[in-house]
Amino acid sequence: MIRRVPAILAVVAVLAAYAFFASYGTFDFRRVNWDTPYSTGGGRLYASQAEGFRRGQISLAYEADPVLARMHDPYSLDERFKAGVGYVWDASYFEGKYYIYFSPLPVLMFYLPYRFLRGAYPPDALVGVFFAAWAFLMIVLTTRRALAGRKLFVPLAVWILLIGLGNVIPFSLGHVRVYQVAILTGMAMSATWAYSLLRFAETGRIRHALWMGVWLALAIAARPNLGILLLVVPFTISLRDRRAWAAFIAPLAIVAVGLAAFNYARFRSFTEFGHRYQLTMISMAGHRVCGIRSIPELIRFFSNTMHYVSWAPAFRHEFPWVDITPNRVDQAVSFPGSVDAMIGVGPLNPLTLIASAIAALLAFSRRAFDAGTRAGLRILAGSWLIVFGLAVCWYVLARYSLDFMILMTGGAAIALEAGFAFFAEAGVAVRPLRVLTVALAFYSIVVGVCIGFIGPHGDFRRENPELFEKLSAALTPETP
Repeated sequence: MIRRVPAILAVVAVLAAYAFFASYGTFDFRRVNWDTPYSTGGGRLYASQAEGFRRGQISLAYEADPVLARMHDPYSLDERFKAGVGYVWDASYFEGKYYIYFSPLPVLMFYLPYRFLRGAYPPDALVGVFFAAWAFLMIVLTTRRALAGRKLFVPLAVWILLIGLGNVIPFSLGHVRVYQVAILTGMAMSATWAYSLLRFAETGRIRHALWMGVWLALAIAARPNLGILLLVVPFTISLRDRRAWAAFIAPLAIVAVGLAAFNYARFRSFTEFGHRYQLTMISMAGHRVCGIRSIPELIRFFSNTMHYVSWAPAFRHEFPWVDITPNRVDQAVSFPGSVDAMIGVGPLNPLTLIASAIAALLAFSRRAFDAGTRAGLRILAGSWLIVFGLAVCWYVLARYSLDFMILMTGGAAIALEAGFAFFAEAGVAVRPLRVLTVALAFYSIVVGVCIGFIGPHGDFRRENPELFEKLSAALTPETP
């Protein structure tokens, strides 16, 4: 039991950090009404969707201004501005009603149960903490199980801290809206899929194939781009195992039918999620937001991949010492006005790149690996597929990295431990590699924590200036 104390403390520290950053250091998550606006503007779209469900409607509880219905093109920002009409930003507007272009999964899993138990709605920040904690704990369980029974070259507590904090979760929790909730929900579902993948690799049982299907279906429901993880499954389930495939496919089919029916009920189309009717900066009708069908879009793919993998932050002497820099995308093939904060997984968590190189070496070694290592390599490969899937789309944001970063870090921990064992068996001195790994892990943990004090829009400093200034005064070194 004593040996588990560092790991337990590491888990507690990560969960406390999530709550700290999401509440701007107050640990206060007060209930809200569905229509309570944010201090910086914007509506609570998920709470409004939950309220709509409570009223027996599939549209949001927000009522659309009748002026929108009389406009020639309500999806034109200029026309809305000239008309002086009020509207819900980034909602989907169709036939006089508002919808969201996100899955209702978070509403069903958290908002409605919370409303039933507490009599009001949770702030989006609390929902973000819940799903971030879910994803973190599932990847920790996956990593711990995959590494069970073997000598660890790096303490488990270090891996836990790296999984929890060596990413953009602290950064993203500083500004939780409908977008972050959807992404964090998908992250939690894909993390649980990773655990079920490991369990199937260990047992080959039908029930674990079923759970793989359940959690991947829910991940796709929350974030459709996570459907690219389907490419990993044939390397996990034998093509000859028909029963396992049937168990895996069944929940995917059920969720797909449910989503298609929900889409049709809202937009009279099985495949329309609402992006076409989005009230945003431009009219979305006719825009191709993902894909590679031209040379400019191919160049965009390489540029976006570079952003997700290697976009570097700036370092400063003032607290919090790290400054995430704006992206630089080609406006001709990207969302207009899409300049936003970005940091690549390599500069933030260099061990993921090192582990990926080691994973490739292990894969080409043609050695027989245990179930935990096989699962870890597949999870790591799946995270890279997500990167490339994101890179074909026209919007590049730090929060999108949540789709793959925690999966990538868990897979990296498993691959690195397997690599250490491989090198040790080959007679390579691994102590210097272990020291380097721990040093890089703590670098990533520190950077991850530091960017939590920035947030996408400097929210921590704005919402709790007193605490921020105290920390800044205590931690900023004097200039000569």
